Amino acid sequence: MVHSKISEKETKKQWRVMFILSTAFFSVFSLLFLNFPIQNAVAETSATDVVSATDSTNTVPGDASEVELNQKISEKNTELTDLKKQIDTYEKQLTFTHTEAVTLQNTVKVLDISRQKMNTSIQLTQKQLESSMLKFTSLNMSIGDTEKKIVLINKSVAEMLRTLDQSDSRTTVEMVLSNGKLSEILDEGIQLTALREKVSNRVTELLAYKKSLVDKKALVEIEKKNLANYQSTLTDQKTLLDNAKKEKNDLLKLTKSRESDYQKILDINKAKAQMLEKELSDYESKLTRKLSGNEIPTSGSKILSWPITNPRVTQHFGITKDSVRLYASGTHNGVDLGVNSGTPITAAASGVIQGTGDTDVACPKASYGKWVLVKHDNGLTTLMAHFSLIKVSQGQRVVSGELLGYSGNTGYSTGPHLHISLFASDGVTVGTLPSKACSGRTFTMPLPTATNAYLDPEAYLPKI
Repeated sequence: MVHSKISEKETKKQWRVMFILSTAFFSVFSLLFLNFPIQNAVAETSATDVVSATDSTNTVPGDASEVELNQKISEKNTELTDLKKQIDTYEKQLTFTHTEAVTLQNTVKVLDISRQKMNTSIQLTQKQLESSMLKFTSLNMSIGDTEKKIVLINKSVAEMLRTLDQSDSRTTVEMVLSNGKLSEILDEGIQLTALREKVSNRVTELLAYKKSLVDKKALVEIEKKNLANYQSTLTDQKTLLDNAKKEKNDLLKLTKSRESDYQKILDINKAKAQMLEKELSDYESKLTRKLSGNEIPTSGSKILSWPITNPRVTQHFGITKDSVRLYASGTHNGVDLGVNSGTPITAAASGVIQGTGDTDVACPKASYGKWVLVKHDNGLTTLMAHFSLIKVSQGQRVVSGELLGYSGNTGYSTGPHLHISLFASDGVTVGTLPSKACSGRTFTMPLPTATNAYLDPEAYLPKI
């Protein structure tokens, strides 16, 4: 009988010790590995720090309720949808206008529509910034509420454990002597069982809140990145808008708003481009080195990604119906994509920026304009040209899909588009080319170093 009493008492103690240890483990685990509480971590980089350069209209009132914030987020989403529809309309207008004859009137029309589209894009980014700010604030409020609930549950569990500890320390004999009645002893036993179940439920609830807190912290980090990205995009778009205004003003000033003057300028630019094209062709004809098969990645491997969404090829690689007419060599050394000014251009694969430049500095409207050369990790090197704004620099490492800059109309171009030349990496370098196209100026630009360095980009890109 004594053995039975000792066994019953020891079993209760073991259960109590295991329960306390498991609860303590969860608490220590959450503190060490789940990084609770996180309020201080969030506060280190506040939303105000991220968007300090934005207008005061972005500020969210500190006393706004979570319901009010969600309502504002919903309103912003509606505004975003409307702005995106406006941008789509401008895109269609630009696509149609580009098919018309190259005249001063149409060129100015394109510039005007582009400016309207850029203005709307700025409004869109501003709304995205404001929406992200609202989400950031809402998440911080929700995190605060969740932390308070965790504290309350912790206190509740601790109180219930103290009650269980006091109850479990008494033997059955002590319970009989204190209560006297069997019914009361049974009632107390039932209550203890219910209390243990309640503790278990509260611990489950506690873990759920802590997991929710981890998820919300991850979302806060995402919104912090979104805020920074929107702010950077907003700055870029304002620069592009200023450039578009300047381009129109310069064009009208240069042509004096006369169609005849505009056509003369087009003829002069075409002559410069053809002269430079011939000089490049002569330079390439003197190359003697030929790359071996193992220096050229396998054709058809599709190891590149398109640098824009919804690509539309307007000029293919090699000899085409237009290449003989357009190029002195009779062949096109890349592909052209129809794209409107201000479109984000991204890296086709991970790699290192081998060089950037602007041929318009040496000879306006004769060649690539603003260009970026990326040496990829897969043995290929891409040249992209006619940027309006470049966002990378030589030696910088980029990953696939990372922003390189924005499309434009720099260099020899009768309308905004993106030119892509593809090289085997062992067959290209950034070099200098003395030219007669612009009074003996010297170009700094990507140049092939082997006779078979140029590759067909579409052979390494997904089919459209």
